[in-house]
Amino acid sequence: MASSTPDWQLKLQTDGYVVLPNRIPLEDAAEFREEALRWLEKFPHGFKRDDRSTWTGGLYNRYAIGHEAFVWKIRSQPKIIEAFAQIWGTDDLIASFDGINVTLPVNEETGRTDIEPNEAWPHMDQNPRKYDRFELYQGIANLAPNGPDDGGLCVLKGSHLLHKEHFTSIGGFRPEQDTGEKENGYKFTAEDAAWYKDQGCEEIKITAGEGDLIIWDSRLVHWNSSPVGKQIRFATYVCYCPRSLASEEDLARKLEIFKARKSTTHWPSPSNKMLFQQTVPTTSSRFPVDRTIHQILPTEPVRLLSQKRRRPFSGLWVSERDEDKGYYNLCRIQKALGID
Repeated sequence: MASSTPDWQLKLQTDGYVVLPNRIPLEDAAEFREEALRWLEKFPHGFKRDDRSTWTGGLYNRYAIGHEAFVWKIRSQPKIIEAFAQIWGTDDLIASFDGINVTLPVNEETGRTDIEPNEAWPHMDQNPRKYDRFELYQGIANLAPNGPDDGGLCVLKGSHLLHKEHFTSIGGFRPEQDTGEKENGYKFTAEDAAWYKDQGCEEIKITAGEGDLIIWDSRLVHWNSSPVGKQIRFATYVCYCPRSLASEEDLARKLEIFKARKSTTHWPSPSNKMLFQQTVPTTSSRFPVDRTIHQILPTEPVRLLSQKRRRPFSGLWVSERDEDKGYYNLCRIQKALGID
């Protein structure tokens, strides 16, 4: 009897990663790029998108970026959630409060000249003590064309299935490369990566189109590369797991994280070691907190004034953009937070 598992899920299981095309509308990807650059330009450090001398950039997971409305809009995309629902066999999911990636190209002609492209830093985002079991699939919502020179996710194909052999060959995992007994992470050396390649794990720089979704097993050996062409890398990280994996205490804790507008790691459940980031400063010369300017979610869910403008948005209720205030009123956050 033929398997009922979709081909892309079989590829995910064997290769450790998959690219799912056309999961985000192009107009939403374009809006994300514009809002992300606006967000960076509002910091008082002189960044201007059209002035290469001001370019810095990379991974952002502080200053409540995970709760900006343009980030929630991507996190709430129905076709992204649908993919994770297929993986887990349920649409009763909770989401991580992850960050974004806006990495400016590094090259002398069209990009930054203050840094060198980063070297490979192979790692996995799962506790090495649990290498023999699947625990989480991570995701990247790719929001700009991402070719061979545009930076992004690099993987050792199939490496998630060879950790037992690797650790046996070196006498167990090394404490100096371990992020902690109860933490989700392990760093591999260049020699470790070479061992996986010798076993046939091909090094692949994943390419993806605008609006594609990349999913990979947290055990997969991976890292990110710098863009060295002309294209700015735009992405946000999206991860989901069943609400049933979190206790009531976990869910209450998650709600408090949301109210404080903190960020987390890729892990959606507090039981899986959510990493708490700083709250939004109430007053700071380094961060303008005018909610009219910045699309920050309100601390408490708000009620929409007009039922006619309300539309379902995959577990959230989202109003149409209010051009005067410049932010989305987000209601019904229950599904994303895992509360009724």
